[in-house]
Amino acid sequence: MEEELKARVQLSKHMFAFAETISLRCAVQLGLPDKIYEHGPLTLAELATKLPIKSINMDRFEQTMRYLVHMNLFTVATTDHDDHHGSTNYEEAKYELTPMSRLLISNNHNKKSLATFVMAQTDPEELFVSGRLVESLGGTKSCWELQYGVPVFEKMENDEKWSKVSDGMNGYTLSMIDAVVDGIKREGLIDQSISTLVDVGGNTGVAAKAILNAFPHLKCTVMDLLDVVENVPKDPQLNFVAGDVLSSIPTGDVLFFKSMFHGFEDDLSVKILSNCKKAMHPTKGRLIVVEMVLDIETMPEFSHARLGLAMQMMFIGGQERTKKGWERLIHKAGFTRYKIVPIAAAESIIVIYP
Repeated sequence: MEEELKARVQLSKHMFAFAETISLRCAVQLGLPDKIYEHGPLTLAELATKLPIKSINMDRFEQTMRYLVHMNLFTVATTDHDDHHGSTNYEEAKYELTPMSRLLISNNHNKKSLATFVMAQTDPEELFVSGRLVESLGGTKSCWELQYGVPVFEKMENDEKWSKVSDGMNGYTLSMIDAVVDGIKREGLIDQSISTLVDVGGNTGVAAKAILNAFPHLKCTVMDLLDVVENVPKDPQLNFVAGDVLSSIPTGDVLFFKSMFHGFEDDLSVKILSNCKKAMHPTKGRLIVVEMVLDIETMPEFSHARLGLAMQMMFIGGQERTKKGWERLIHKAGFTRYKIVPIAAAESIIVIYP
């Protein structure tokens, strides 16, 4: 009986997990963390006056805030109106930030904000395709292609709203790049013998700038698609070049990749790695790849995130890999030496040597 009860509890948790994703997106969309950050602890009524909604349904808003408190996204200060059983009067309670909601304060106040990343990851259009999962298991097309008829990146190129994905990835990179730099330093992956670095698919150069700050002797190049490079604010410390990883990659002592290979199936990933082999210095060259390794559990706190992102990438046509999966790619591209370096993030550093 006890086992069955535990099973029912766990099943209920999985069934209603959607509420967490929806409520999280709602909190960011309404800017709730910013409102509380800017004005201090607020009651429900006070918070309602700060929202971009003309006439708010207070019952629904109260229920939403109750759930966000349950998620530990916000906390409520004890008031004199709470009853003697410890039950909170949510109408009179003052809502305060938690460490989690502080991560969602917009980048106007927090340069390492994850707010844009949350909005990109929880976009309803992206989540909607998961309904095609069963169908996708029986064929070669991803859920995304089954739903929309084109690969996800093709749709992103032709849809302005998907440029927000780029903003979200920049925010996420800022939030975890210190862990990457710490790992690079700890393992001695960049020293005075390394003079050039190419950040491949580096977007606006967020990662390259952080690495350059740690190793100022480097000459850094950021490579991305032409439409990205044309719109990047120029930075005298970085050299931006346009290119396509499937064609060729600029030469450099270090070729740096972050969250790129998970967007490609194995055949294309091998092609990119083969292009890297041609661009690397034959002796001191190395690839520094920052990606998930699903079965590296040095940070088990991130196991749920790793597996969840693996499912999401599968929905849209990419894939996260295990250690064995990475080894297969690396060897197929003609490399023989590699090392996996755990860092304080969901990702690991995969160092590949010539």
